[in-house]
Amino acid sequence: MVIHHLHEINREHRTALCSVCGWTEIYVTKSRTERMPKVFCINRWRESQQANKRRISEKQRLQPGWKPRHSLSEIDTEKMTAICSVCGLTEIWKSTEKQSTRYLCANKERTYQRKYRRNQYTSRIANPLFHTLSEIDEDNKNAVCSRCGPVQIYMWQGERKIGRRCSNASVEGVPEAQKIRREINTNLINRYKVEHGCERCGFNMNLTRLYLHSRNPDKKAPKIEKLLKLNRQDLMRELEDYEVLCGDCHHLVQLNLTVEPHTK
Repeated sequence: MVIHHLHEINREHRTALCSVCGWTEIYVTKSRTERMPKVFCINRWRESQQANKRRISEKQRLQPGWKPRHSLSEIDTEKMTAICSVCGLTEIWKSTEKQSTRYLCANKERTYQRKYRRNQYTSRIANPLFHTLSEIDEDNKNAVCSRCGPVQIYMWQGERKIGRRCSNASVEGVPEAQKIRREINTNLINRYKVEHGCERCGFNMNLTRLYLHSRNPDKKAPKIEKLLKLNRQDLMRELEDYEVLCGDCHHLVQLNLTVEPHTK
C-alpha cells in the first residue's frame, strides 16, 4: 500500500504537498476533542472510502435474503430513461415527496406493485357466474377461481398491464370443434415462437418471455383471441406479419431504441 505523506500543509486553503500526488487538496477530519484534527490527502481519503464501501457491500451480499439495489446512472429526464445497475437500460419513474425528487427503476417498481397488489387483493364475488381469481401465482400460472377452485390461468401482456383469466372461463359454451381449433392454434403459435426465437438476440429458452411484435409500426400487437379462431393457413399468413421478440428486446423497441437483428 502506497503511503501518502503530506508536507507544507495549509489548513486554511486546504492544500498540501503529497509525496504521491504532488500538490493536492486535503481532507480535514472533524474532531470532538481538543486534539488537532487529522489531515489526509484527498485522493487517499477517497480510495479508503471506496474500499470501505466495497467491504460493506461484499459483507451484505453474504447475508441471507440479500437483493441487489437498482442504482441509476446516466439519467435522462427528457426521455425518462437511465442505466440501472441490475436491468441495464430502462425506463424510470419520477417520485416527488415533500420537497425532494428522486427517480426509480420502472422495472423494479412494476414488479413490486404487481406483487403488492396481488398479496393485498381480496376477491369480491359480485356475480356468482364470474370467474374471479385470487391467490395468483404468475410463475406457475396457477390461481384459485371462485367457480373452479385451483386452476391454470391464461396470461397476456397488455399495453399497460398483465391480463389474467381462468382457463375454463374462455371455453365454456364453446363448440367442441372450436375448442380443438383453439388448442391446435395455441400449439402452432407456441412452436412458431420457439422455432424463430427472438429476431434481435436469438433468445428462445423460455416461451413465456417471447412476444409477437408487429413489423408495421402502424399496426398494433395481435390479439391472441383473434388468432385462435383462424384456420391454419390464415394463422400462418398472419404470423408472417409479426416478429418474435424476447421481453428485453420488446421493451427496448417500445422505447424506440435500435436493437441489432440477430444473425443466425
